[in-house]
Amino acid sequence: MEIKLLNNNEIDIKHWDAVVRASPNARVYAESWYLDIVYPDWQGLVWGDYHYVMPVSMASKFGIRYIFQPVYAQQQGIFPPATPEITAQFVSKLKELVRFFEISMNSLNVSINDEPEITEGVNYVLSLNNSYEQIFAGYSSHAKRYIRKAQRENDLLAGIPAHEFLSFKEKFSGEVYKNKHREALRKIVTKSVAAQRGIIYGAYTGPNELCAAAFFMFEPRRLTYLNSVSSPLGKEKRAMFAIIDRFIRDYANSPFLLDFEGSNIDGIARFFGGFGAQPEHYQKLKYNKLPFPLSLIKK
Repeated sequence: MEIKLLNNNEIDIKHWDAVVRASPNARVYAESWYLDIVYPDWQGLVWGDYHYVMPVSMASKFGIRYIFQPVYAQQQGIFPPATPEITAQFVSKLKELVRFFEISMNSLNVSINDEPEITEGVNYVLSLNNSYEQIFAGYSSHAKRYIRKAQRENDLLAGIPAHEFLSFKEKFSGEVYKNKHREALRKIVTKSVAAQRGIIYGAYTGPNELCAAAFFMFEPRRLTYLNSVSSPLGKEKRAMFAIIDRFIRDYANSPFLLDFEGSNIDGIARFFGGFGAQPEHYQKLKYNKLPFPLSLIKK
């Protein structure tokens, strides 16, 4: 069937969101409200009568269009999972549209097309479909030790206000966040919490002395650890260990995956692995047919 590129104001949003949320590979990163925040000019590739959909973030620089992966959107790709043949059709459509793209698919998308450069991203997930005691037994010894230390030295609270988290994030984040990512995160957090699709956990060293906080999003099949921040004291007291352990305790025996949003960085991977999380792989696709010398800049 034909794949159409539609601007978001041409898309049947209810149909689009229903397809994404019903998919076995459902990700909030592809829902319309989320796309409206991370890239308001988003478009969508639609195969047939919304049999398959794929969000597209297209921009232009020096008069050349390109497709990129928005911030706070780790995995997008095709929904629901497509056959390799249909996936190849989507990839071919992307190559028709632009000379350069660098995007992340999702863990249930597999491209067999050998022209885009394919690298592997690593996410970490933990099944919560067990008792807390069973999950805790799978923690590493150092995670258990840090959790006990953090529990002694921090008071934990679920459901702290969005404005408190965002003010704390502003205080202890770097310039890249403040200059580029602040507004997107503010909208994601405030909208999610207001719609009861997100919750913020905080660790306190004393009354009103926040030292670490984490924001989790509720998805159809996942609970996503989307963002976190610690002060130097929070890092010293290993407060994030206690926060994640408390979240796992609260949502154990539920049919969800805890999605840590993973990392290829060894230290972060070890942190997630300490809770028994397992790697989940997804493909990153890069296609570069830019004219010289722009092709060199993007390598």
